[in-house]
Amino acid sequence: MSFVLCSRILTLNIFIVALIISNSAHAIPEYSAISVEAETGLVLYEKNADVVRPPASMIKLIQMLLVAEGLEEGRWTLDQRITASRKAQRMGGTQVYLEAGDTFTLEHLMHAVSVASANDAAMAVAEGLWGSEEAYLAAMNTRADELGMVNSEFSSVHGLPPDAGEEPDKTTARDMALLGRACVEMPRVLGWTSMRELQFRPGEAIKYTTNKLMRRRNDMDGLKTGYIRAAGFCIAATLQKNGVRVISVVMGHTDKRERFNLAERLLDEGVALVRRDEFLSGDAKIEISVEECETEITTLLTDEGITLLTRRDEFNLIELVYDHPKTLKAPLKKGDKIGTVSAMLGTKLLAQRDLYVAEDLPVAGWVWKIEKRVLSLFGE
Repeated sequence: MSFVLCSRILTLNIFIVALIISNSAHAIPEYSAISVEAETGLVLYEKNADVVRPPASMIKLIQMLLVAEGLEEGRWTLDQRITASRKAQRMGGTQVYLEAGDTFTLEHLMHAVSVASANDAAMAVAEGLWGSEEAYLAAMNTRADELGMVNSEFSSVHGLPPDAGEEPDKTTARDMALLGRACVEMPRVLGWTSMRELQFRPGEAIKYTTNKLMRRRNDMDGLKTGYIRAAGFCIAATLQKNGVRVISVVMGHTDKRERFNLAERLLDEGVALVRRDEFLSGDAKIEISVEECETEITTLLTDEGITLLTRRDEFNLIELVYDHPKTLKAPLKKGDKIGTVSAMLGTKLLAQRDLYVAEDLPVAGWVWKIEKRVLSLFGE
């Protein structure tokens, strides 16, 4: 073998090794996960939470949210009928096998979306309520922006792999947790996601929820699973326990069963990490002296107390910081704002309440001032 040929083979091998190393350095991490307390968004655990991935069928959560919001606003009703189009009929993946011309109520189609993850039902709802797939996609991306899902861009109704020339759906575990928080605020959405089974047509076999955590535990009430090859095994899950609701999201897992185990563990650990405590009661009274007023001691009140959901390991680090004058000076009226009381975790403001004067504090009359002056000179 010539020296030149050996050199070329060596160069090619070096190039291949460098390419493999480069690709490995930029490989997508094994999976993403996050758990948050639903009310405040407090992050309890995260791993690769900002890695952009396809959501697969978890994308249907935003349809549930939009439909529920539209119901609250009176833009449509649960019993209005929706007719499936040919486009809905042609949907692949999981479906309830709609045929063009089939008509079902919005409520029944949403059951198919939430329980069976039916792609054809999702398309029928999108077209039926928004008039076209394009109008629905615009609405869902606008709502995602409003929720602060800054790393999300949705290109499909259902989460299926894109056709040639189409863009894939993109989101992150952190963004899906934001969407989950919006969903759990809607009782209608939780009603759909907590359904464990569905008979779509009379005589058909029962369809069971794709969320196996719902079959495993009674305290689970959502949210949505997803899978396509590019997305891996995904789930957004939630439960409420001891007055605390936690949401966990797992994306890109390689093991179908382990995504459920991980999501469940994050929920249980998340509930254990959080506590709800009253740091300032709503009827708290702060005594303060008053100058040039016959009422020499008065009280400051707050309009409401401070109750916080906090991590247990941060509870003892939270302080109440009062910001008000050392003494007041008349005249003041009942309800005048005097200062604030803040719950602080280091330099982070967790909550703040205004402090108000509890009573009218007029300037003292001249007789009282003379008596006060005499007493100060000669004693009691």
